[in-house]
Amino acid sequence: MGTRSKKISKFFPKAVRVTAFITACVAAGIALFGEMDVSRIKDRIFEMGGDMRGNLEYPEIYRTELKNMYEQLCILGVCELANMDENGKYIGNKNVQSDLLYYFDFNEYRYKKTGEGIVPYSDIFDYYVSYTVPEKMADEVLTDDETTAEEERAERTVTHFVTNISEDIINDKMTEQERINALTSNKYGYILRSGDVISSSMVSSGVMDNYSYQVAEKNGKLRDVNESYPDNYLPMGGWYSDNYGRHVFSFCNDSPIKFYEYPENTEEGFTARREWVDIESNTAEGSGIYYSTLPICDMPDYKATSGDTEGLTVYIEPEDYYFHSIYREYEDLFSEYLETRSLSLQCGILALLLIVYLIAGAVVRGLAGEHESSFADKLPFELYIGAWLLILMGTAVMGHMYWGMVYSADERAGDSAYWYLTYGAIFAVMTGIAVHSIIHVIKLISQGRCRRSFALPKLMKKLSERYRTTSLYETRRNRPAGSGLMRRSVRSLVAFLAATLMLPSSLYGSKDALQIAAAVVCVAASVYFIYSQIRAILLARDLTKLDRRITELNRNTPFEVEISPLSELSRPSDMLKNISDTVSDAVEEQIKSERMKIELVANVSHDLKTPLTSIISYIDLLKKTELDDEAMGYVQILDKKSQKLKSIVADVFSLAKATSGIDVNMEELDFVRLFNQCLADADDKINESGKVVKLSVTADTAPVMGDGNKLYRVLQNIIDNALKYSMDGSRIFMELKRTEDDVVLSVKNTSSYPIEFTADEITERFVRGDKSRTDGGSGLGLSIAKSFTEACGGHFDIELEGDMFKAVMTMPLIKKEQAEEKEII
Repeated sequence: MGTRSKKISKFFPKAVRVTAFITACVAAGIALFGEMDVSRIKDRIFEMGGDMRGNLEYPEIYRTELKNMYEQLCILGVCELANMDENGKYIGNKNVQSDLLYYFDFNEYRYKKTGEGIVPYSDIFDYYVSYTVPEKMADEVLTDDETTAEEERAERTVTHFVTNISEDIINDKMTEQERINALTSNKYGYILRSGDVISSSMVSSGVMDNYSYQVAEKNGKLRDVNESYPDNYLPMGGWYSDNYGRHVFSFCNDSPIKFYEYPENTEEGFTARREWVDIESNTAEGSGIYYSTLPICDMPDYKATSGDTEGLTVYIEPEDYYFHSIYREYEDLFSEYLETRSLSLQCGILALLLIVYLIAGAVVRGLAGEHESSFADKLPFELYIGAWLLILMGTAVMGHMYWGMVYSADERAGDSAYWYLTYGAIFAVMTGIAVHSIIHVIKLISQGRCRRSFALPKLMKKLSERYRTTSLYETRRNRPAGSGLMRRSVRSLVAFLAATLMLPSSLYGSKDALQIAAAVVCVAASVYFIYSQIRAILLARDLTKLDRRITELNRNTPFEVEISPLSELSRPSDMLKNISDTVSDAVEEQIKSERMKIELVANVSHDLKTPLTSIISYIDLLKKTELDDEAMGYVQILDKKSQKLKSIVADVFSLAKATSGIDVNMEELDFVRLFNQCLADADDKINESGKVVKLSVTADTAPVMGDGNKLYRVLQNIIDNALKYSMDGSRIFMELKRTEDDVVLSVKNTSSYPIEFTADEITERFVRGDKSRTDGGSGLGLSIAKSFTEACGGHFDIELEGDMFKAVMTMPLIKKEQAEEKEII
């Protein structure tokens, strides 16, 4: 494979590759330049009404301007001209005239106001608009001789008109019909509305449009009208007024135009401007009132009156040069489109082929191992990633600037070639950077140096090591993570609010400097907000690790996942590790020491038994020997103390065995029977003590697992403790009950001495409640009871309330399933 690659690589000499690289960049720039120009030409052709096949229809801009001109001429005729007296003075409603002027200004219709009225202005159309009204006849008494003259005068009319056509063609000395004849003679392309009839010298396009509007009927209601007309003509349209003071005009406009007879700040004006009315009605059952809305035109008192358009005449004709210039411009643009598209396509194909050639050469030379070293090898890979990001951002910016230039092409048409050349040059440079990046990446992959070419991980590692040697790191490491998180959260919230407040100003600001400043603040705040959220995510991850470490520490199992030294939780993690190690060592030492103590106590207790047994035996012999009274008294004292010492040694030995966990013979037994037996054995002690025992046993049986001897010793110690330390003449309450899972024995008595100890202290070894007493127990009774109970799987607790002392022993019951499993085994 290597030999073949070397042979093929001869087809990619360096000089050819350099030439191909430069040619590809230039060709790509020319292709982009051409495509941008083609896009501009296509947009212009579509605006003119043409297509990419050499056909030109009526331009959309022409149709829009034609409809706008027709609308303003019709409304001008029925609002302004129809309300003039014979001297040309406006005698109509002033508010309607004011709305008319406001509507012209709102739609940016160009006009001028003269002594003869409102005169529209257009650089596309010649127009004529007039309105003919019958002349007002004065009331007078006529003679027979005057009858003929009256009839003649009755047919006389007054016509008011406005036009931008020369007086050489039409003037006020002509009759209305003469003016219409002069306008329509030898003209092509006009549209005439006269006597509620639309006519034109143009041939119908055959493409029909629809126009819907409302007209008033004789009964005062409104009726919908759907009018169909060729799209190169105009619809008829109409208007009406109503008893609310509204004048509604529908002359080719998208929605009805409304003028009002009353000002807006009056009650009549407010009523006229409403479209819906709230109606109050009673419910069917008469139990309440409900409200509904009703269109104002459906109100019972609503009445509309049809507006008169019989006297309206509108003439519109594009100026002679208009269509000739459009056709000439279209032919020039279409020829330019074909030439530019061909050049752009050829350069694009050439650039693509050369780029494929360069990439193929890079792959072949990589397989052959013939990559020569260059300055680019020293550049980090992040630089190429940044270059690609800049290319993407530059493409987006160029696209935005290009479309902005297209939309404002009329304002700087002379600079378009300069801008296109600039964009083409920039794209050529971007193409060169992209191709070089691809070739370099192929080279790195073929040499296996892609990962090593990244500089950021190496830099971050060095910076991290350097940072950990600074005092700033130690200060930040010793700072509580919660305070840092709180400050960062506050700053993040402030950044979010700043970005939110500055976003509208950065997008829709009216002043460039303020808009740029708002955009900078918005971007900076957004960047910090994103940074703080990333820090919060990393902190949450480290908190999870710390929680797992605490869990593993609780389970006393090793923890393998480590927290980064740069994390805010590195110090708590290290402290937790140190605590874990310290606790483990301390526990191990304590266990070792405790084990040694237990072994020592057990051994000493065992060693004391032999001489103590001999002493007791000799005392028994002395008791059988005849001695005087004084000597016999000493013997009795020795016997009593030796027995006491025997009991203490037995308790110590028993406690040592219980603590060490040895000598525990677990078996199933009935706790109720065991308690009754122990209570019966202690009957003599109870009688001798003179205490009254109140017994409450609510369970018949309670199977438990435990060592019978040790549990018997526990019960014996509890009873003995209550008899020994309860107040004389007081009562002792013993209660044995069974719960769902346990059997509970509680023994409660009133102490014969003040209770000045805690529940934990009384169960410690060699601790007695009445410290002033020199006789009695060893202080191990309750400690032995607690140790034996826990060794058998139960709980032993002491509860104190004033001088009330309560011992509670709890043993878990054997479940039915456990008993069945035991029987099966």
